[in-house]
Amino acid sequence: MTRKSKIIAVIVALVAILGIGSTLVFSNSKKGELEELSPQEMKKFMSQDGTGFVMYSFRKEDRVDYMNQVQRALKNNDVNGKELDSNHPNYDGKKSQSDYGLKQTGETLAYYEKGKLKKQIALDKYKPSELEKELDVFVRNMKEMYIDK
Repeated sequence: MTRKSKIIAVIVALVAILGIGSTLVFSNSKKGELEELSPQEMKKFMSQDGTGFVMYSFRKEDRVDYMNQVQRALKNNDVNGKELDSNHPNYDGKKSQSDYGLKQTGETLAYYEKGKLKKQIALDKYKPSELEKELDVFVRNMKEMYIDK
């Protein structure tokens, strides 16, 4: 093999490895995830990207039920979201949610675009039997208006 052939073979191998690696990385990013962020991670997310669905939890006793309902709506619409829990050990009770980049009220799911609140839905406004449908409509509408545009 000539030197030129070896270089070409190495380049082809590198391209193949990069192609396979990137396919694995992107195929592992599941849709329908609700990622729990620490207050510091939320502040960083909102200041750097700030685009997406955000759930803000306030009451400990309702959190798990609301998270399950929100996760279902996100999964049904193939989108991901973030969550900030005001009961997180690193959440400073003397601060408000706006100190972490959020403009929404407690017990809500909201959609942000570049850190600006576009719309929110109050999770505690609906009966559990109605909430699933309302969340699905909210997520679908936000996706159509801001993501799929």
